Amino acid sequence: MDLRIGDPAPTFFLRTLEGENFFLSKEIKSDSPIILAFYATWCIPCRQEIPALEKVMTDPALKNIRLYYVNVGGLMVADEAGDVVKQREETEKVIRHKEHFKMTQTILMDRYALTAQKYGAQSLPTSVVIGGDGKVKYLHHGYKLGDEFILLKLLKQF
Repeated sequence: MDLRIGDPAPTFFLRTLEGENFFLSKEIKSDSPIILAFYATWCIPCRQEIPALEKVMTDPALKNIRLYYVNVGGLMVADEAGDVVKQREETEKVIRHKEHFKMTQTILMDRYALTAQKYGAQSLPTSVVIGGDGKVKYLHHGYKLGDEFILLKLLKQF
C-alpha cells in the first residue's frame, strides 16, 4: 500500500546518530508538526536539498516545526561499474557528511531502510510532513531548486 496525504503516519523506532532512542509516537504533538527528510550521503539531489532545508528551518515563523533527517542505509543501488550493491551508511561517513553540510537538525539512522520502506522513500530525497494530528500532510520525492519554497508555504499554514 502506498502512503498518501491524509494517511496516519507510520510509527517507527530509530536511533539518532548519537545513539539516543527516537520513537515517532512520542514526538507527535498537536502544536508541533514534524518534517522527515529521508536522505543518504551518496545521494546527489540530497546534497542540494540539505542546505535548502537548513535555510528553511531558520525562518522564525517555523519555530514550532521540527525537522528530522532520516539517513537511509541498505538501499540497493547501482555503483560506478553498474553493479547493483547494497549501500552502507557508516556512522563515521554520516558524521563527516553532517559536518560538511553544517546539518543542525537531528539525524535518525535507518540502517536497513525499514522506515524508508514504510514511507515509500525508496527514491531519495523524500520529504514528509506529519501534522500534529499524526497524519501525513505533505509527501514529496526528489528535489529541484525551489521545492523548499513550496514546503515553506505549506509549513507557514501550521
